[in-house]
Order: sequence, then structure tokens, then C-alpha cells
Amino acid sequence: MEYWKWLKMVVVALIMLGEGWRNEGCLEEERRTGNNEYWYLNTSLFLPFEELQSLFLSGNSIVGFVDNQGFEKLSSKLNKLEILDLSDNYFNDSILTSLSKLSSLKSLNLAGNNFIGSNPIDGLKRLSKLKNLEILDLSHHNYIANISSQLNDFSSLKSLRLQDCGLVGSIDMLEFNSFINLKELYLGSNQIESLGFSSYDKEQLRLNKLEVLGISENLLNSSVFSSLSPLSNLKSLYLSFNNLKGPIHIEDLNAFSYLEKLILSFNEVTEFVPSQGLRLMNLTVLRLSDNLFNNTILSSLRTLSNLKTLSLGGSNLEGTIDIKELDGLSNLEDLDMSCYSIGSGCNLQLQSLDLFSSLKTLFLRGVNLIDSHSQIKLDGLSNLEDLDMRCRPIGSVCNLQLQSLDLFSSLKTLFLGGVNLIDSHSQINTLELQNLEFMQNLTNLEELWLWDSSLPFNFIGALPSLKRLDVEGCNVSDSLFMNDPHELQNLEFMHIEDTSLENNFLHKIGAMPSIKQLSLTGCGLNGTLHTQGFCGLTNLRLLDISNNNLKGTLSECFYNFTSLESLDLSSNQLSGDVSALKSLTSLVELRLSNNYFKIPSSLEPFFNLSKLKHFNADNNTIYIESEMQPLAPRFQLNLISLSSCGDVGQFPHILFHQHDLRQVYLSNNNFREGFPNWLLNNNANLEMLVLANSSLQGHFELPFLPHTDLSYLDVSENSFYTNLPIDIGEKLPSLSFLNMSKNQFHGSIPSSIGDMNFLEALDLSNNQLSGGLPEHLTMGCFSLTSLALSNNKLQGQMFSSNVNLTKLRELHLDGNHFSGKIPDSLSNCSFLSTLDLSNNVLSGEIPMWMENMSSLLTLDLSNNELSGDIPRWMGSMSNLEEIVMANNHLEGPFPKEFCHLNDLKLLDLSVNNISGRLPSCFSPLWISQVHLSRNKLEGALTNVFHNSTSLVTLDLSNNHLTGKIPRWIGNLSRLSFLLLNNNHFEGGIPIQLCKLGQLSLIDLSNNNLSGTIPPCLKITALNEISQEYVRYVTDIAQAHSSIAQAPSSFSIDEPIEFRVKSMSYSYKGIVLTYLSGIDLSCNKLTGEIPSEVKNLRNIYALNLSHNNLIGPIPPAFSNLKQIESLDLSHNNLSGKIPPQLVGLYRLSYFSVAYNNLSGSTPAWTAQFATFDESSYVGNPLLCGDPLKDCSTSGPSASLLPKASTENGLIDMISFYVTFVVSYVMAILSIACVLYINPYWRQAWFYYVGSISNCCYYFWKTIFCLKGSTVEICKAMLSSHFLYSFFDILVIYYPSIKRQYTLFCFIIANYLLIF
Repeated sequence: MEYWKWLKMVVVALIMLGEGWRNEGCLEEERRTGNNEYWYLNTSLFLPFEELQSLFLSGNSIVGFVDNQGFEKLSSKLNKLEILDLSDNYFNDSILTSLSKLSSLKSLNLAGNNFIGSNPIDGLKRLSKLKNLEILDLSHHNYIANISSQLNDFSSLKSLRLQDCGLVGSIDMLEFNSFINLKELYLGSNQIESLGFSSYDKEQLRLNKLEVLGISENLLNSSVFSSLSPLSNLKSLYLSFNNLKGPIHIEDLNAFSYLEKLILSFNEVTEFVPSQGLRLMNLTVLRLSDNLFNNTILSSLRTLSNLKTLSLGGSNLEGTIDIKELDGLSNLEDLDMSCYSIGSGCNLQLQSLDLFSSLKTLFLRGVNLIDSHSQIKLDGLSNLEDLDMRCRPIGSVCNLQLQSLDLFSSLKTLFLGGVNLIDSHSQINTLELQNLEFMQNLTNLEELWLWDSSLPFNFIGALPSLKRLDVEGCNVSDSLFMNDPHELQNLEFMHIEDTSLENNFLHKIGAMPSIKQLSLTGCGLNGTLHTQGFCGLTNLRLLDISNNNLKGTLSECFYNFTSLESLDLSSNQLSGDVSALKSLTSLVELRLSNNYFKIPSSLEPFFNLSKLKHFNADNNTIYIESEMQPLAPRFQLNLISLSSCGDVGQFPHILFHQHDLRQVYLSNNNFREGFPNWLLNNNANLEMLVLANSSLQGHFELPFLPHTDLSYLDVSENSFYTNLPIDIGEKLPSLSFLNMSKNQFHGSIPSSIGDMNFLEALDLSNNQLSGGLPEHLTMGCFSLTSLALSNNKLQGQMFSSNVNLTKLRELHLDGNHFSGKIPDSLSNCSFLSTLDLSNNVLSGEIPMWMENMSSLLTLDLSNNELSGDIPRWMGSMSNLEEIVMANNHLEGPFPKEFCHLNDLKLLDLSVNNISGRLPSCFSPLWISQVHLSRNKLEGALTNVFHNSTSLVTLDLSNNHLTGKIPRWIGNLSRLSFLLLNNNHFEGGIPIQLCKLGQLSLIDLSNNNLSGTIPPCLKITALNEISQEYVRYVTDIAQAHSSIAQAPSSFSIDEPIEFRVKSMSYSYKGIVLTYLSGIDLSCNKLTGEIPSEVKNLRNIYALNLSHNNLIGPIPPAFSNLKQIESLDLSHNNLSGKIPPQLVGLYRLSYFSVAYNNLSGSTPAWTAQFATFDESSYVGNPLLCGDPLKDCSTSGPSASLLPKASTENGLIDMISFYVTFVVSYVMAILSIACVLYINPYWRQAWFYYVGSISNCCYYFWKTIFCLKGSTVEICKAMLSSHFLYSFFDILVIYYPSIKRQYTLFCFIIANYLLIF
């Protein structure tokens, strides 16, 4: 009788914890903050329960007592109260005095409250009056000071929990020496580095009764065993998640001879030394999982004969596991031998498991079971109930002989994940079953889990005891079940996900009347619901057929599902009305999103569903009825989601009848109304309101009274044109998330926002706000983790000297008019991970306090007026992933310390005055973007970036870099944008560029490159590369909130400058993914344009101008159907312009000016009709529109190439040089020959004499013919050196006159003509 009375009191106390007791006055509401409700406790209402022994008040958000009536009021009446649980509330030290009056208490749980324990009057010592207290839990109090010293008077304690209490460093166990009766001590989840005894005197040690010590999740090392050796009576020792490394000496473990449970999981222990001699004969539970043990550990454990539970999973087991070394463990009931080896995996002889006759649970994840005999029996495994054969790591395959499953007839739970069931004809990487007889022996199987496998025809057979079937990510051959599904008549839960099923699958499950929960998501079901056979499942409580291809309207058989509590039809192609669901009177949750239903805004078809709480119909059509419904619905929703439902025009009528809403999602609609403040007035419990992109407009009016429950408000992307309400902080004090971005709010930021003490995320970006940042905001919103005020008109100093944003992780103040220096008050925000101050007017140097921001991942200071050197200490900020400081006045050398930024992914220092060389050690492995253009960098690129294989963008343009383009650039396999233009690179274009299959943009213009164009060069736009690579490059996945995004590995928002159509443009954003081009202009390239240019099919721009290219224009250019800009001007190209180019219908810029082209221009049609004379100028032999008519002879003077108007049709400088060199060489050669050979010398002089004699008569004849006398002729020739020479020759060779007189006469007459 006493037992039932006691039970009645416990039940009554538990019932009072529900919502009902709050309404009866036990708790009075103080205020609601976020998702939490703060309450005051009225203890006087417990006074009638004099027999009450246990009272549980955990998790009720209680902060104190009504009228200061604490538990002391209960001390006289509830003198039998022994168990009190106040955990997870908001009590502070003031409650401790009243608790000390409950003298009968034996168990007190105060975990997870707000005690600090420092008050000398009401401190923890006040609880020492509880002389009967045996169990005390003070866990999760990080701010209790000297907690152990305040508990030294609790001599009656038997169990003490101090988990997560901020204990650090060394802990002396003598501090707990006063707990003479202590049996259990839990110190886990602290930062204890060492634990032991400062001095050990066996006579003075009073912890002899301690049996359980929990010190998991600390920083202890392997010396802890010897330090704790005085606690020889320990029975349970928990040491998981510590810093145990290397070997553990067996003699240290043997000191704990009474130990029954030892937990060493998740450390880095390698072995027990020596391998033999472990004498923990009382040990029943040993968990060594996730350490570094190898196969030799097995021999160390064979002496533990009483062991019942052994866990070795996640260690370094590999190869063949000889489990016979554990033959002494005959009492083993639970065994985990999971193998996570990435290599060849682990193998285990199946018959060796017969050693463990008591085994009930077996985990063999990642183990290949090998059956060495065709027929074996495992009589020893007759008690095995649970078998887990999941293959680890995910994606690998483990083998299991098909016949082996027949041996586990006692199984109740079977888990197969990625397992390869094989027979003599099996194929690797598939789960193939040719025989179904094994299923007949699993008559006791109750749960079957099948993940990531390929299932053959009729895989699941007769399993009369099966209650749960879970199939995920499997491939099914035709049919999953055998032809007679009645043999699964006890099946209650069926979950099949991402597994293709046959079209008539729903017909079969109609013969399984016991099913209560049916989930068939992502199974490829198609057709209509009218013909399906599942209408007989009248016992269904849950039906989920989402993410399929079901079409048509809803079947009338839904009327039969009167017991259905949850229905999910989302993400199909169902259409029509929803009247078939109006009889589901038990329905609590209804999900219809992503279909083609037409749903009235009043939700009239669901009026009778009185239990309906959650309604989701996103992405359907909501329409306004022509007539208003006179009746109100019988349900009161907690959640309604009608996002993306089109041009609704006004808020759904159903909302006017709801008074218990907690979450409302109405984003991406077209309401064309103002802010629904009535929704807040009608729903006092509303916690979340999402109205993003809903065409709201006008003024933003708040509710009449403060709304203390609303914690999440998103009205972004609307058209509110008004000032922010000045009392927004007073009306919505409990907000934790506020997003009002992308509107037209103007005026100043209200200082009342500082009253939102629980605000964690604030986004007011992309508005027209002006003024400064209120100091009350930076002081009062101390819970802020994310603040975004980007793209407004804020100005002045960024922050005052008073800032209390110590929890801030993301700060976005870019796109404003803030001036002055970067404020030092930001140094208090030590947890910042993202700091964006770009596009302001900040000046001065980068402050040194940033060095201490160890959590910083993203730093953007671009487009300011910052000056000074780039800080060298920035290289010590090892977590930095993104550094953007472009367009400032930074100078000095590139810091060598940046070589230590191993996690760097984005570096943009463009448009500064950085000088010197790039250090060869700078080659971050994960960097994807480098923007260093428009600086003063110099020198050659040696080994810089050679290991940066993740590099996507490399922009070093407009610098003074020299040397050759390095060959290692061919190793950057992900490179898409390469810009090295406007430097001093020389040599040829490296052939290694041809290895880069992802290149989208190449700009090598304005360098000194020579040689030919590599014919293998290829280019493509990002939008034509594999989708996986595009996702990597563009990072297009957007978070739900714009201010809660993690730093991305690549952002296409960084601009890239590229010259197109003879002008330089800056590209960024999604446009960049469609851009592809090559610019090799203004170099010294020679040779012909390779015909392989036809492979650049999707190129957008090609510029080869201002080079020395020769040969014809390849007709293959006609294959470049996407090209819009083609510039071949200022080369030496010849031949005709291919007429096929008129087929380039996208071409908008074309120039072949100043070449040697001839013939007719392309037909003046399509795009070519838009090109004027400037596209062809400088080709004198070209004719046709828009030039002169081809019937006109001779080149037009206006069309002469520039070179011809100056120096003729050839390069005159080259002609003069070659002529002089050749002439000198000829004279020297003749002189050498005549000097060496006298015979040739004599013949040469004879020949010269003959020529001179001829010339003598030639000149004499000329003058004589003109009437001159011989004297005059002689006088005219007397000054010439040849005259004397001729006279000598005539004297000695008189015959010369007769031989050449006639020849000279003819030559003279010829010259006279000209």
C-alpha cells in the first residue's frame, strides 16, 4: 500500500511538469526570450503533497520563485522528499540557501544552471547542511570558483558529478579526501592535465571507498595510471577522449586488481607492454576502440577470462585476424572487431567465431568473413542476436560468403551496409544472391537494415518475425519482395529511401496489414495513385511517399486512412484539389510541398482536421476563393509554410483564424501588402516569422504591445520604404535573428536595437541607412555573433571606444562611408572569423592588434586608403583563408612570412605598390585565387605556386616580372584563369599549358614572348566543364541567410580584367563563368596560325594582334561559332580572307588591319555588314565592301599599309643591314683569295685592267659625242684616279682598246638615255 502511495506522488509530480500545471498557477511567466520561456516557481502549491519523495523540474527555464517563496516553505511539510532534480534551468546562487532547508534530500541535481559559487553567505557551502545528501550533480557550471574547496564539508556524499566545470591543469585528489563515503566521482569534460596525489600516506587516505572514477574528455596522458595507483579499490575507470599515447605498462594496470570496467576509447594507445601478464581477473568490460592497436593486442587479452564486453573497433587491425588468440574469453557476450583499414581490409575465418558460445552481439564492420569449408556449422553462435556487417570506410566493399548468413539462425537484428555477398559466380562490388534458402532460417529476425547494396530479384523472403525493414541507397533488380508478401504480415515499420522500386510495388504492400509506418522516399515511383493497392493499409500512422514521380489527382481511398497522423506527399507531380484528405481526422502533420495542387487560401478542405498542427504546402498554387468561408477551422496550427506559391495577392485567409502559431514561412510570394503586425498580435507564442521576398511594401509597423516570444524575423528583399521603427528593440526584445536587408529603409539605425540582449544575428545591409553606429547597439547586443550593415550610407567613425561585442564572429561593414582608422575597440572581438571593412574611406596602417585574432578566416580591407607596409606578423595568423586588401596604398615587399599561411585559399593584393620578388617558398596547397595585378613586383617566377594544385585564378598582370613562363604551370590542373599580361616575360609559350584542361581565360599580351603558337592550346568556358568542377569554382550554393555563410574556397565576385573588342573590361560574378578567351597580342610571335584553332569551338574572344605571324588566315576560324571578338591586326598575314567567316553570326568585333591580305573581303552580309573600313585598313590589295570596288585597278592610296608609306613594301632597315654585311664579306673574301693565290691575283688584275680600259673609252666617247675636244675630255678625267691607271694599261696592253671599244660605246649610249 505504501508503494502505491509513493508511486502516486511521483506520478502527480511528473504530471505537473506538463503545460497544464503552468496554466494552473504553479509557474508564473516572467518573460520569454528567443525559444526560451522564463518562469517563476510557486512552491506553495506543492505543500499538499506531504508524501512526495521525488520531484523532477528539469528543463523548465525557471529563474526563481514567486514572492520570494523558496524551497524553505516545503521543509516542514515535504519532509519525505529525497530526490530533487532542478537541472537545466536558470537558477543562480540565491536558491542555495532555500535548498539547504530540505534536510531529507538524498539526491540533488543542479546541473546546467547559473551558479558561480562565490557568495560567502549563499555559496555552495550552504548545502553542507544537507547531512543526508548522497548524490550531488553540479555539472555544466564553467564559472564556479574553487569548486572542490567549497565541497569539503559534504562527508555524506556517495556520488559527486563535476563534469564540464572548468577544472584545468593539475588536480590533487587529496582535495576530495574529506569525502570519506564517496563511491563515484565524475570529472569528465574538463581540461585536467594531470590527476594524482601530491603526497601519499596510506594511513591518511580516506578515499578507500571510491569505486567509480570518470575522467573522460580531459588532457591526461599515460602517466595517469601510476598517479592513481593509491585508488586500488576502483571498479570502473573512464578515460576515453584523453591524450593517452604510446604503450601502457601492464604493471600500472595490474595495480587496479578490483577493476571491472575500463574505458580507454578514442586515444592513441599502441600496445600493452609486455604483451603478456595482464591480471585484471575481475574485468568484465574493456573498451579499446579508436586507438592505434594492431593485431598483436589480441594475445595480450587472452587472460581476461571473465570479460563479457570487448571493443577493438576503429583500431589499426588489418590483414587476417587470428581471433583464436582470444580463445580464453569464453564468457564474451559483446564483441566489436570492426576494421576501418583503408587498404586491403581485414579478413576473419568464419568458423573461428565458434569459440564464443555466449556471444550475443557481434560488430564486424569492414571485415571480410571467409568460409574455408563448403559446409560448416557454428553451434557456438546459437545465442547471437545482433550482427552488424557495415563496410567501413563508406564506399568500400566487404565480402561475405552467401552461405554464411544461413549460420546465424538466432539473429534478431541484421545490419548489412556495402557488403558483398558472394558465391562462386559473384561479381565484385555487388551484393548478389542466387539462392534465397538462407532467408528461411532467419525466422527470429525482427530488424533488417540494408544500406548501399545491390539487391537481386525477390531478395526479401519469408521472415515471419520481421517488424522493421530499413533499405537505403540500394539497387533492386526488378522486385524486392517474394511473390507472397503475406509472409511479412508482422512488418510494422518499412523505410525505403533512394532505392528504385518496381511500379507495382504499392500493390504488394496492400497484403501487409500490420504496417504502421510506411516511408518510400526517392524510390522512382510513378504513375497515378488511383490504381495503387495500398488503400487497404488502414492501420497506417505515417505515410511518406515524397520525392517520387507520382502524377494525377489524389485517390479517394485516402478516406480510409482515418488513423493517419503524418502524411508527406511532397516533391511529386500531383495535381488537382486536396478534398480527398478532408476525412483524415487524426492527421497532425501534412506536407504537400513541390507539387501542382490548387489549395484555397482558407484551407477549407482541412477544416475538420482538429488535430492538425503542421501544414507545409510550399511551391503549389494558393488561390483566393470568390466567397469567404463563413466557418472557422477546427484546427490551430503550430507551423504553416506556404512559400513560393505565386501571385497570391493577399495574405491567406486562414492566418486570420490562427492564434497558436509558432512558425510561419511565407517567403517568395506576391502579397503586395504591408507588414502583418496583426499576425504578431494574434499569436502570442509566435517564435519564427519568415517573409523574405514577398513583395511587402509601405511602412513597417510593429504590434501594439511588445512581443516577447518572437526570436526569428526575416523581412529581407521587400520594398519597405520608411525609417526603421525607433522602438523596435522595445517591441521585439527577444529576437535572436533579425534580417531586414535588401529593402529601402532609410534614416538612422535605432539605438533601441541595443535592448535586444539575445540578438545573435543582425542584417540591415543593402538599404539606405545613414548616420553612425549607435553605441547602445555595440554595448547592449552582447550576444551578437553576426552583424551585417553592408551597402548603406553610414559614415563617421566606425565604432566608439566602447564595444561589448565579444561573441562576434562575422562583421560586415563594407560599402559605406566610414572614415578614420580601423578602430582599436575591435580588438575585443577576439572570436571574429570574418571581418569585411571594404569599400569605405579608412586610412592609416593595418593595426597590430589583428595579430591576436587567432580565429580570423576572412579579412577584406579592399578599396580603402590604407597605407604602410603589409604586416609581416600577418604570416603568423595560421587560420587565415582569405586575404583581400586590393586597391589601397600598401607598399613594401611581399612578406616572406606569408609562406606559413598553409590554409590560405584567396589572396588579393592587387592595385597597390608592392615591390620586390615573390618568395619562392610561397606555394599554399589549398589556395584557389591569387590576384596581385597592378603592383611593382619583379624578378622571375621560380618555384612560387608550384605546389598550389588547387589554383583556379592566377592574376599577375601589370607588374615587372621577367624570365620565362615556368614549366611547372602545367601541374596546376584546376587553373581556369591565367593572366600574365603587361610584364616582361620572354621565351616561348610553354607547351605545358596544353595539359590544363580547365583553362577558360589566357592573357599573355604585352610581353616579349617569341616562337610559335602551340597548336595544342585549348580553352573552354566554365559553364561547359563538368558540373562538379563548376560547383568547386563558382561556389554557387548559397546559405539560407546571407550573413551566415562560411568562407568559400573560391568566389567569382573577385573581378578579372580582360581586353575584349579593343577595350579592357572587368568581369566578375556569374558572367565570368561564360567568358572564355585568349589574348597573345603585342608579343613577338612568329609562324603561322595553327589550323588546330578549330578546336577552340566555344571561345568568346581571340586576340593575336601586333605580332609577326605569317601565312594565310585558317578557314578553320569558321568553326568558332561562339566567338564575338577576333583581332588579327598588325601581323604579316597574307592570302585571302576565308569567305566562310560570314557564318560567325555572333561576331561583333573583327579586325585584320595592317597585314598583307589580298583579294575580296567577305560578303557584306550578316555580322560582316556591321564592320567598317577600319577593320581592313592597311591591306592595299584588298577590295570589296566596305573598301573600293574590286573592278577598280591599282591600290587606293588611302589603303596603303603604314609600312609602305614610310619605307616601301619591305623592311628597309633589314635590307640595308644585310646589304652592307654581304658587301663587306664579299670584298674580304676576294682579298683573301688574291693574297693566297698569285695566279688568280694576276688574272684578277688583268680582268680589272680590261674593265678600266673599257670605261676609259666609254667616258671619252660620251664627251666626244657632246662636241668636247680631246683636251677637255682629258681635263675632265684627269682628276679621276682611273685616268692614270688607264694610261698605264694602254701603254702596256695596247690591244685592250680594240677588244672593248664597241662594248663601252653601247653602254655609254644606254646610260645617256637615262
